[in-house]
Amino acid sequence: MIRRMYRVAAEGCAEVVTRVPSLEQPFVRFGARAWPRPLLGRFYRSAADRVADRMRHAGAPFRTLTICGMPLVLDVTEFTTKTLYFGNVPYEPATTACLARLVTPGAVFVDIGANHGYFSLLAAALAGPAGRVFAFEPNPVVLDQLRTHVRLNAFESRITTLDVALADVADAEAQLYVSQISANSGLSSLQPSAAAFVRGSLSADRIVAVRVETFDRWFATSGLPRVDLVKIDVEGAEHRVVAGMAASLAARRIGAIVCETTWDGAAHHVLCDAGFTPTVLDRLDENANILYSRSDRRRS
Repeated sequence: MIRRMYRVAAEGCAEVVTRVPSLEQPFVRFGARAWPRPLLGRFYRSAADRVADRMRHAGAPFRTLTICGMPLVLDVTEFTTKTLYFGNVPYEPATTACLARLVTPGAVFVDIGANHGYFSLLAAALAGPAGRVFAFEPNPVVLDQLRTHVRLNAFESRITTLDVALADVADAEAQLYVSQISANSGLSSLQPSAAAFVRGSLSADRIVAVRVETFDRWFATSGLPRVDLVKIDVEGAEHRVVAGMAASLAARRIGAIVCETTWDGAAHHVLCDAGFTPTVLDRLDENANILYSRSDRRRS
């Protein structure tokens, strides 16, 4: 009975906020105070999830958020933005701050596993009109979201989107296991773990064929003299991405790399052997976002 009353109250709150648009901003401002409180925060988060669902289903999920001082139009119902919009809780704060520090005007940023573009859009804003962002996202549905974000922010001249998965083979095709979690499209992977199948986040029944390329082959044809920062988030396939960028690493054409991986994983050891120094940014369950930087930051 109590659970039913709780759900009804959360549904009713969400319904009122959705039906009276002028209540949305007071609701959001209240959320920043309520979010960390044990009971009130739990109720608010339940109501906020329902508001987000209604915004998504109504086709009106876009709002302007300010991230690192940069105003960006984003889908605030997505996993990277929902807590920031409704609770003033930033997504991967140390990684976001790292981008703000390393992506300067005119920089070149490569986002491997860009998803709907949270980091690509931030990098494009930070790099400015003279900068370049290359966003790799092979999932067709998510790629559409990414391209919508690029268009809404008028970043067409700054961001190049590529419907390619980067790995350790060139000019090939592979199977991408697509996330089954509606609230988190960022779980899709070329290299699914057994745990992902057990959790139900991935399934052998939900796969799409995607084109695969290596970083080295793409970079060789890009015309770029260097890349200032690469971000890799490919859900367990990061060792394959790193294997495919061996020539670029050896040539020292990459300034720094942020990679979601494990400290003792294959990708970590290859990057350390290539002369990078690792620093943990955000811890993410069994993985972490790790910054691999060089003590000599001079461009080659």
